[in-house]
Amino acid sequence: MSRERTNRSLAGDAMGQFGLNISTGLVGMMMYYYTDVVGVSAAIVGTIMMLTKILDALADVGMGVLVDRTKSRHGQAKPWLLWMTLPMFASIFLLFSMPDLSSGSKITYAVITNLLFFICVYTPTSIPYNSLMALTTRSQQERGLMGIYRAGFGYLAGMAVAIGFIPIVNAMGGGKQQWTLLASIYALIAAAGIFIAFRSTKEKYNTNQLRELGEIKKSYSLWTGLKLLVTNKYWLIVVAVGLLSNILFALSTTAGMYYAKYIWGNVNLVSIMGAIGFIPVVVIFLGSGPVMKRIGKRNTAIVGLVIGIAGSLLRLLDVENVSLGLVGSIMQSFGMIPLMIVLMPLLTDTIEYGEWKHGQRLVGLTNSVSSFGQKIGTAVGTALIGWMLAWGNYKEGAAEQGQAALQMIIGFNIYIPMIAYILIAILLSKFSLEKQYVQILNDLENRKIHKP
Repeated sequence: MSRERTNRSLAGDAMGQFGLNISTGLVGMMMYYYTDVVGVSAAIVGTIMMLTKILDALADVGMGVLVDRTKSRHGQAKPWLLWMTLPMFASIFLLFSMPDLSSGSKITYAVITNLLFFICVYTPTSIPYNSLMALTTRSQQERGLMGIYRAGFGYLAGMAVAIGFIPIVNAMGGGKQQWTLLASIYALIAAAGIFIAFRSTKEKYNTNQLRELGEIKKSYSLWTGLKLLVTNKYWLIVVAVGLLSNILFALSTTAGMYYAKYIWGNVNLVSIMGAIGFIPVVVIFLGSGPVMKRIGKRNTAIVGLVIGIAGSLLRLLDVENVSLGLVGSIMQSFGMIPLMIVLMPLLTDTIEYGEWKHGQRLVGLTNSVSSFGQKIGTAVGTALIGWMLAWGNYKEGAAEQGQAALQMIIGFNIYIPMIAYILIAILLSKFSLEKQYVQILNDLENRKIHKP
């Protein structure tokens, strides 16, 4: 396969992450949309979004088993991308189409549309998409490249939302109809990304085919699969890292709008924060491949986390200084981006470790239960914003906020991310699977050769 075709294939696969991150970027704005556009209490919104994400997280486990048992001419994970293309557009449209209703009816509408998006669309898209990495290659190098491309395209999607959405929607008028129209355009782009990923991938290590060849054990029960997972120490580490990283991600997609509006006094500065965040994306996208090859995926993430901690400390020197804040934000992004590049490859490597240790290849369940933890993290991160705003007596839609609310905004923009960076670095220091991985693959190959 030529390098050109390889890059094209990697880019096509990464368009799935582009579509998913467009959708999560939009959902990250739901808190602001509910509180400042349609006028729902911040505390209620935080609770709603946490509860819906917890229910969605529970659905992940069942989705993982379903992926492992799916059989179609397209494979076991790939067909779900095709099936979810149109529902992705429709569900996002409904999320941003809050009708003029009473307060109670608005809450009901928010709950229903969030459940529809997360349980019926996002989960049946993200779990199969994440599973594709294990189903397309066993090479650490190729997985590393897939992680780079996916993270790069994912951050491009995040930038497209962070940089473009607020200024464009405000230029259009900033009302509910403008939010609905612009969200629909972004939703169409997200759906297109999912479809391109479907067209660009091919499964090579289909679990059902491997079972038929006798290379792995027969189908497992949910309970058996869960017991196998919790004895996989490396999987447990990645799950904990994923939970904390998604708290960070949930905070980063929403917190900046409140910071720009109330600490810096100009909500449109959030687009500048998003734009400068593109700098570390480019630098890391270009340099992470050689760095990972030299020091490994885990150590690459730890170096980024140290830079992120330094960025948080820099912002604390003067929380109202825009220049310090923007530079600190760049450094905080350096903490997030390498982590998001390596997280999925590290998780996928634990599948081979589990196969080596237990003789069972749990592709869908590994990804789905990990996603469960990540969504709990997203739920906690989103709810933290609503709860902390409520604790600070935040006034929805007000031009200015009290000192307590301002301290809460500083807290979920700087202090909580810094603590999360430190905890993640400690967890990753315990992850040593990369040193064993080549021998694990050799053992698996020998088992196949000498199987009875």
